[in-house]
Amino acid sequence: MPLNPALGAVGENAFLALWGERLRRHPAQVNALHESDAELVPLPGTDRLLAVTTDTVAEEIALGFYRDAETVGWVAVAASLSDLAAVGAEPVGLLTAVTLPRETARAFAEGLARGLDAAARAAGTYILGGDTNLADAPSVTTTAIGTVEAWEKLTRVGCVAGDVVYASGRLGAGALPVMRAIGLPVAGEFRPTPRLREARLLAGRASACMDTSDGLVATLDQLARLNGVGFDVTAPLADITVPAARAACRAAGLDPLLALAQPHGEFELVFTMRAERAEAFERYAGENGFAPVRLGVATALVAGGGALRFTGDGAVRVLDGARIRNLQDETGGDLRRYAAALTALLAGSGAPISPPPRAPAAAAPR
Repeated sequence: MPLNPALGAVGENAFLALWGERLRRHPAQVNALHESDAELVPLPGTDRLLAVTTDTVAEEIALGFYRDAETVGWVAVAASLSDLAAVGAEPVGLLTAVTLPRETARAFAEGLARGLDAAARAAGTYILGGDTNLADAPSVTTTAIGTVEAWEKLTRVGCVAGDVVYASGRLGAGALPVMRAIGLPVAGEFRPTPRLREARLLAGRASACMDTSDGLVATLDQLARLNGVGFDVTAPLADITVPAARAACRAAGLDPLLALAQPHGEFELVFTMRAERAEAFERYAGENGFAPVRLGVATALVAGGGALRFTGDGAVRVLDGARIRNLQDETGGDLRRYAAALTALLAGSGAPISPPPRAPAAAAPR
């Protein structure tokens, strides 16, 4: 099946489509390529679906986003469990494949094990087993396994113009490891929380859902391309961005929108809801200890109007989602070039922005 041209405008989507053309898919698989964060296959003899997803943490280690093995383990678990959350699944457990650096294998393994176990315990699940290898550079792959009632599944498709768009929490925390890697003073470790409990409250209510593993702008852009809509983020950035990310941008003289546009995400959920259900949903969520962040609204596509608009701070800022997402490849793996190019794109979206700080060359995050 040919790739939707709107999806094909993003290099990563086109690359993944090559795999889709060459690999045979399960005939009963519920989701098509790009349509959900985890793969969904019916479990024979039941009304449940098997949800499976896999993620690797390698480039982030090489770029220096994470300072210790324990953080690596935590993020690896959170990344895969977040994909389960985005389809509404309850985890059964995780498998992990770990490549250990030869010279520090034992020390790295001990820290990694602490992080893997701590993140799994925090989510109420388990590391079931896995595989280890020795090599020069470390990497960690986690495969999360879960199940979900067929009628409760969440996917990325189903949003229409007029739907209200929410996030499961404030956004931008994923920018902090990146900012620290380019030399900005950022305190604390990155400890994202997969929104498994909150996702269960969306069953039968959300029209579409996706996690922010690649940041808010990439998430909204992908949802827009899959559903043939635009998004108008009407909330002020101060209301939807974590204080630490705002403070770090302010201290560095950077546009706060950069925290939401760069591609290292925070593993929140972005989901949409029919407008007529929004008020009742917000009451229901509050009664269950969940305070979703209202971002804005899905819009009909208008020629020349742009699919992504940020209007909550008194100016209309139109973002080219594909251009932003393709910057990682276009800047040739140089983090400083990437930051400068992203800054320039954001400056052209409507608001003046200070230039990025000087930073050592490094590969761009993917």
